[in-house]
Amino acid sequence: MYKGSVSWEREASSRLPLLLESWLRTPAKATKARAGVDLVLQADGRRFAFEVKGTDDIATLQRAAEQLARYEMSPTSVKAVAVPYMGPKARSWAAESGVSWVDLSGNADVHADQLRIVVSGEKNRYATAGRPSNPFTPRYARVSRALLHDADRWWKQVELAHEVDVPSGTVSKVVQHLDGLELLSRNKAGELRAASPSLLLDSWAQRYRFAEHSVRKYHVPARSGSEALQAVAARLSEQDFKWAATGLSAAWLYTSFAGFRLNTFLVDQHPVDPSALGLRPVDKGENVWLVVPKDDGAFYGMTELAAWCAHPVQVYLDLLAHPERAAEAAQALREQRLTWRA
Repeated sequence: MYKGSVSWEREASSRLPLLLESWLRTPAKATKARAGVDLVLQADGRRFAFEVKGTDDIATLQRAAEQLARYEMSPTSVKAVAVPYMGPKARSWAAESGVSWVDLSGNADVHADQLRIVVSGEKNRYATAGRPSNPFTPRYARVSRALLHDADRWWKQVELAHEVDVPSGTVSKVVQHLDGLELLSRNKAGELRAASPSLLLDSWAQRYRFAEHSVRKYHVPARSGSEALQAVAARLSEQDFKWAATGLSAAWLYTSFAGFRLNTFLVDQHPVDPSALGLRPVDKGENVWLVVPKDDGAFYGMTELAAWCAHPVQVYLDLLAHPERAAEAAQALREQRLTWRA
């Protein structure tokens, strides 16, 4: 995580000329940047346009690359994203996407007409301790759940803490990190909300780990996924489990997107006797997953349709780890149920 007090545009305007001069062995001078880009430098007969971000979060980098693509320059000019430090995942994404980048720690992968700058091995000079390295770990993610569940609301931090049952100090640390990822906006009263709910969800999805939950696999006799859904849901309710459908079955209930075979249920505990639910443990050929989530926040915002369903945000995240037509189901869910302001 990076130092929250740093103005990254100011830091970039200081560091980038020095870095370009060291790589190109020629002076680099700032020129006036037109609207739509953060910094423009002139060096080696070329113009270098930089979109500066305070994080290497991939969702944020995607937005920066889109912004640069709209900025008109000559064919010999260079467009690049600039961040404090580019981690391995972000570097892989940039290589696959054809995006040039520079980090203020001294690494780069820049490509343009008759120009290639590749520098690696420089350590992160902006790393610091004191805040969670991931604001989307199961318990910390409760903050983002509330922000996405009521995306238009302006929140006081104390209200967020009360809403999601997390200590105020923890909420403060998570908010600082989300601020550092440029995922929050504030009003004049200092209240906060997601700057872009879609971008917040993308950032969370990038870090979500379904494997952190406890998953057990079963088979229930049924002629279809919907029949299995109804049977298991009825038995879970009869035996007083706290439960909610997620994954493919929940996506189907929310969107009627497509048929499914695998049913996934969030439950508050694993059954002592699965047979009481009509379930048989299996190593393969399963059509039911029972999932005890790492944190009870996974039940936040659950809704009763034909069966209890986890909130669409949770369903979307869980679909990322599902087989069958999960990717298409996730897209349908996002288009139909996760529609926010930009």
